Amino acid sequence: MTRTTIAHFINPFLPITQNWMYHQLRFNTECRHIVLCQTLENTGMFPGIAAFPAFKRNNLFARASMVLARARAQYFTGYYLQVIKQERPQVLHGHFSWESWRNFGLIKKTGLPLVTTFYGLDVNKLARLPQWQRRYPMLFRRGEIFIVEGPHMAQALRAIGCPEKKIRVVPIGVDIEKISAAVVEKNRSVMKVMFVGLERGKKGPLYAAKAYALVAQKHKNLELHVIGDGPYCAPVKKLLSGAGVLDRCVFHGYIPLESYYAVLGHMDIVMAPSVTTENGDTEGGAPVVVIEAQAAGLPVVGTTHCDIPSIVVHNKTGLLCAERDIDALAENLELLVSDPERMEKFGNAARIRAREHFSIQRQVKDINEIYGSLV
Repeated sequence: MTRTTIAHFINPFLPITQNWMYHQLRFNTECRHIVLCQTLENTGMFPGIAAFPAFKRNNLFARASMVLARARAQYFTGYYLQVIKQERPQVLHGHFSWESWRNFGLIKKTGLPLVTTFYGLDVNKLARLPQWQRRYPMLFRRGEIFIVEGPHMAQALRAIGCPEKKIRVVPIGVDIEKISAAVVEKNRSVMKVMFVGLERGKKGPLYAAKAYALVAQKHKNLELHVIGDGPYCAPVKKLLSGAGVLDRCVFHGYIPLESYYAVLGHMDIVMAPSVTTENGDTEGGAPVVVIEAQAAGLPVVGTTHCDIPSIVVHNKTGLLCAERDIDALAENLELLVSDPERMEKFGNAARIRAREHFSIQRQVKDINEIYGSLV
């Protein structure tokens, strides 16, 4: 039986921070996947996918061409049309709305059905901009299906004009078996808290640092492990140093996926204090680390931001509070640190919920049903 071929618009293919997008392709063996991108990144980390970069090297010519394409808000179609004629996909799938829009000319030329997945920035921050207020109605008319992570994001998409009948809610799935295999038996003599997100204000890095500092001053056995890097790294370190707790913090930087799972497997709690920034940037749905934490059997201390409450059940698989409420965030962290039995209970409930709702296999099944409806 011939498999359906899906052409994915993902650029670049692929940042480490978007590894969950790779899982959508790798675990979907019912379809054949090709990726149309401008450039490649981290090629050794994401094998097994046929990627067709418009530029083989990220040199000066490539960067100049991409700047021009972004200024036009459209990619040049010539190379991609050649690939489509050669590979003969039946469905086009844009990951982030801007990838669908930048390929809009190509989409019209091929006449192929279009699926677009919104992930966050495109459903809130972009929707405030006049040029996107003009573009989205055209995209919503041309596209067949628009995928979002959760009910909050679905409502946000409806609010910017996407027809209800075209919206599908498909939670992001994670590799539960691999995450579970990395979990080790915990030594509660040292409590380890993890935070991911130094690159964007919406992740709430300063709120995470302040809440941790408040609790760490009372609990000398509490460690903070920070994954990633970015403009908030220096301010977070300065804050932790001023509170006298920097020596109990480990900054891992960006690490490969396998190393990340290993770190996650040693943690006791994950913090996710996401916020809406002044310029309107939000998670849209929920940070993937929240889903991964649940899969690892870890309670989450976070906020009621966007779709986090659809992943973390308050007072069952974690503890949530309002955005920017540092005292409440610290109080919730304190509740878990001082009560290992509650922590264990929440973690077990989180593990069960993740297996029921957030496996990559379930996500792939739902997406394949969408593809099937279009072929």
